[in-house]
Amino acid sequence: MGSRHPTPNWSDPKLLAALTRAFDATWPVVRAHECDEDRPRIAELSMELSRKLVALAANGVTDAEELRRLALETFPLKVA
Repeated sequence: MGSRHPTPNWSDPKLLAALTRAFDATWPVVRAHECDEDRPRIAELSMELSRKLVALAANGVTDAEELRRLALETFPLKVA
């Protein structure tokens, strides 16, 4: 049984640009919900966001706004 979505071309400039735009638009929101200045924790959050965006792209989502929306829906944001 095969995948529903073809394997993304990870060297496609359009896909890379969409991932970059999505990260750049999502990261400030995620970071704003993290009160801690713990650098390892911040790095972990950044990597977690990157992994989520790549997983979404691997499942066929390639629009930057949709990537951002879906990532924010699944990202645990702390409320101060």
